[in-house]
Amino acid sequence: MNPLNWKKEHLAIWAALIIAGGAAGVIFGWLVSPFSRAQGANTGAMLMVYLHYPAAYWPWVAAGAVLAGLAYYSADLLTGAR
Repeated sequence: MNPLNWKKEHLAIWAALIIAGGAAGVIFGWLVSPFSRAQGANTGAMLMVYLHYPAAYWPWVAAGAVLAGLAYYSADLLTGAR
């Protein structure tokens, strides 16, 4: 089941889920990072500081994107929808 042979709708959904998985990875990485535990009302400022350190969130983005992509691929493979 080669993803290069999928219909355009399947590829668009797969790409959207990979992007959503990466965004969820950023959010989850923010929640478990020490940057999110800042005291006071400077949460937005600390989020911007967090985004300036890609090494802090890049593994979470990659894991979220890969897991979302694999989940869709396996669901598509198991259901036989082509």
